[in-house]
Order: sequence, then structure tokens, then C-alpha cells
Amino acid sequence: MQNLSTMQVCKQFFGSAVAIGVLSLIALPAFAQLSDTQVDRIVEALRQASKPENPNTGLYSDWQVKASNIPRWSKACGGREITPAEFQANPGTARSIVTCVVRDVLKRDARAIGNNDTIAVQRVAAWWMTGDSNRFGSREIAPYIQRALSAYQTASAAKPTKTDSLYARYMNAGYDAVQRKDQKTARLYFQRALDERPQDQFALQALRNLGTAQGNPNRTPITEKPNR
Repeated sequence: MQNLSTMQVCKQFFGSAVAIGVLSLIALPAFAQLSDTQVDRIVEALRQASKPENPNTGLYSDWQVKASNIPRWSKACGGREITPAEFQANPGTARSIVTCVVRDVLKRDARAIGNNDTIAVQRVAAWWMTGDSNRFGSREIAPYIQRALSAYQTASAAKPTKTDSLYARYMNAGYDAVQRKDQKTARLYFQRALDERPQDQFALQALRNLGTAQGNPNRTPITEKPNR
């Protein structure tokens, strides 16, 4: 029997136009998402690379976020705007919001990143500094990207505590469930986050959103320029 290529077989059974579509589904590689641990390490790497020696920079938290970003990021991620002062005073809340933002960048750049966590760190760091993840090779931000990459690779002792890490994971799992309109799962994760950090206002607000306005299931990904 004549040996036929995959394309030839598809053409015989489906026709040329459909064969191309079928073949693309067969050949298209799957781009695995980074693990929660890897995402946590990227967020922590940004913190270590951004943390200023002089605290009076006019930016907020160790991640050095511009004041104008905080209300819209907190609204998009948790359904409630918080002030820069709240962001500064609550490192766990700040970490949760930054993690939410980083996840959006990773999802948008999934094809370019593939399974390469080094590229993931470089692209996220470039976006964090310039709003353009494609500038990860830029000389102007090379020192910052190298600091972030070094922090990620060495997994320094300043990584988040177990409690903060679990809190951030539960909150982001809750946000993902809200986007899927799975309120039962979202409520479970937000409650677990609250168990980790009792009376946390961000977790409480997320639960209130589910009970009233159903949260924010159609949250727009935060991939516009961060205006740092």
C-alpha cells in the first residue's frame, strides 16, 4: 500500500480545506501553563528586583507600582478599588493583585513563552518596566531583567511565607473560577483565603461580590501598559 502523508490522508477523507484545519489541530503544540509555584517565584522575583533602597520614590509597595494603576488593577482583580495607601499597608493584598496581573501577562504571552520559564521571567519583567513584553532584549532595562532572573533562579530566602503563598493561590484560584462563572468553586477558594488571613478585606469583598453582584466574571485581562 502506498505510504501517504498525514496531509494526504486528511485530504482523502475531509477535502483540502478541512484537511488543513484538521492538520493544524493535530500539529499545533500545546503550551503548558506555568505551575503556581513558578508564578509565585516570578512575582517574588519582580518584588526583589523592584524593591528600592530609598523608600521615598512616589511608588507603592516593594513592587513599586504607580498610584494610578492600583485602583484599576484592584478593581479588575478583586471587584473593589483600593487606595494606594491600602496597597502599601497590606503586602499580602499587594502580592495577590500583582499575581493576578502577572497571570494575565503570562496567559497573553503563552505562545511566545511555551514551557520556558526563563523566557517567562524575562518577558514579564520587560512588561513590568515598559508595558511591552517584547522588549525583554532591550539594553535599557537589561539590568532590571537580570536582577529579576537572578532572583527567580536562586529562589532566595526572601521568598513569600507559606501563609502568604497559600493566600495568593486561593485568591487567584477564586478569581479564575469567577471568570468561568463557577460561583461555588470561587466561594470555596475565597473562603480558604480568608481562613489563611482572617478578616482580610480583599477576601471578604470577593465573597460579598459573589453574594450580590456575582463578582466580575468578565474581567478584562490587564495587559495594557502599566504606566510605571
